[in-house]
Amino acid sequence: MKTKAYFILLVCLMNYFSAQSQLFLMYDGLNPNENYFDLPKYSLEYNQKIKEKLFDGLGEDFHVRMLVRPSFDAEYIFQVDRDNKNYEAESFVVRYQKTESNLWYAKENYKKINIRKYQARINKEDAELLTNAFVKLVETTRYERNDFITTDGTNYLLSAFEYGVGVVSGNVQSPRDNEIKAVVDVVENLINQTKSKRNIKLSEEANSILTNIIKQIEKNPTSADYEQMSRIVKIIENNKESYCSKLTESNRLHVEDALQVIQDPKQFAYYNFDKSTLKNFIEGIEEEFVEFNTFDEDSKNEMLKNGHEIEKEENIKNNIFQLILKEFD
Repeated sequence: MKTKAYFILLVCLMNYFSAQSQLFLMYDGLNPNENYFDLPKYSLEYNQKIKEKLFDGLGEDFHVRMLVRPSFDAEYIFQVDRDNKNYEAESFVVRYQKTESNLWYAKENYKKINIRKYQARINKEDAELLTNAFVKLVETTRYERNDFITTDGTNYLLSAFEYGVGVVSGNVQSPRDNEIKAVVDVVENLINQTKSKRNIKLSEEANSILTNIIKQIEKNPTSADYEQMSRIVKIIENNKESYCSKLTESNRLHVEDALQVIQDPKQFAYYNFDKSTLKNFIEGIEEEFVEFNTFDEDSKNEMLKNGHEIEKEENIKNNIFQLILKEFD
């Protein structure tokens, strides 16, 4: 009987700490690349392996490049170049190169790893559309606080050449942002074509996806957008202090961070002034807040018995996010 009681307590505490540890804000967009001189030695060595092996034969004057670095699987790179041999015809070449095994774990044997190389042509219109989509997406790159650090997963480095600016790039670990995932999916489809065809092209669906991403990122705010954001900021200013003062410490810190993100002027730029996306973002925070503060009675009793704080029911049911979401009705 005592063993069963200890097991129940252990499960309850595991659920509690799991909930508290996951109650974090996560930035879904692209992050700036780390500076070469700030990289630790192991990163420099790994990057050198990639540059030496995976970049072999690739030109420096690319239009689009996507470097993919999985935690355990083989690394690969996708690149679109202008065909210098046929420059006047404005022809473009797609190059896809992949290692036979993961370079990170190869250590000193990495020189023995073979690289599979594929090449195909792509028409000017598709190459320019893909480049434009990459440029627009990478322009959203910014430094952002992220309370959730991931070490596993797949890292995507997206780079493009922007006229008048030069090479722009940003990276993301296991992307969750819909636009980034959509662009990655489009590239993966082109990669699959490159493996078996000499001439590849964007599908009608891919063309539509890239065109829509460009339009969304280029979309300018309206006066109604500014007015709505002003009302949201006012709600936060008028209610933040009083509401947060009632919360447990861990919840207070989380809610304060979430509210800062919502009212940060940079957020509207990131969400492209899309009301539905901003609403979904706030709804997600609200749902997460409720989910990680909801426990069954047995769990509550065990947690209280062991001196753990539980959020008051009224603070969960009448949270500040619900007040903000009324602005979208």
